[in-house]
Amino acid sequence: MSDQKLNPKFVLLAGILAAGLFAAVFAGTQMVQSAAAQNNSNDQEESQPKSTVTTLGTATTNVQPDRFTVTVGVEANGTTAQQAASSNADLIAQIIAALKELGVTDDQISTSSYSVFPVYGHMQSTEVCIMIYPPPPECLPEQEITGYRASNSISVTLHADGGIEAGQVIDTAAEAGANAVSGGYYFISSEIQQEVRDELIADAIASARQRADIAAEAVGMEVSGIQSINLNDVYFPVLSRELAADTQILPGQQEVSMSVSVTYIVQES
Repeated sequence: MSDQKLNPKFVLLAGILAAGLFAAVFAGTQMVQSAAAQNNSNDQEESQPKSTVTTLGTATTNVQPDRFTVTVGVEANGTTAQQAASSNADLIAQIIAALKELGVTDDQISTSSYSVFPVYGHMQSTEVCIMIYPPPPECLPEQEITGYRASNSISVTLHADGGIEAGQVIDTAAEAGANAVSGGYYFISSEIQQEVRDELIADAIASARQRADIAAEAVGMEVSGIQSINLNDVYFPVLSRELAADTQILPGQQEVSMSVSVTYIVQES
């Protein structure tokens, strides 16, 4: 087989392709190494603990209760359960009618409790017993039903500024035959509670941020972010009052507070 002379153009093209391939492989290797180094750097930065400061923010406001509830009722006795229940129904109907004349509507009246129960009396044993303690069973007094009692209570819930006062409800019910007054209490409606809650959250967080800024500045740092926020729910107190007829009832304002715990991320300023 005879030797053939290589074409110079072919040799030059092969050399260029080989050099390009080597450059591409080398560049790819460099890019992989650079990316790996960058990832290692990011991992190291993320693994380093961040400096934080946790502060407690508080906010307080005074709220006027906008609702009140008064509970009144009647008890009636009878020789039979039906008689006691019937007498009670007549009396409670008179009370409700009188309250409606005052301006109270059906949706503002609700039944609080209702019960019919026997009334017991004691019968002395006819056995001749000696005075010893504890007495023998045959010497114990026996119980017997002497009648029945029906008890019915209704609650009236009104706006505190709706024109009808708690004392008026008591007076009207008593004049109509109510012989039991459980008292009453003032409270804040759910709508007002939500408004107050939203306002207190914002104020409490602002208070926490102010403390965090002061603490960070004191050590030459500044707040750069928030790690967590914990909200302590608002407690709305209920103001109870012993209500009596012809007595002016003044609920007064109720102090409502809220606190939040916020953890801030800080860095060198």
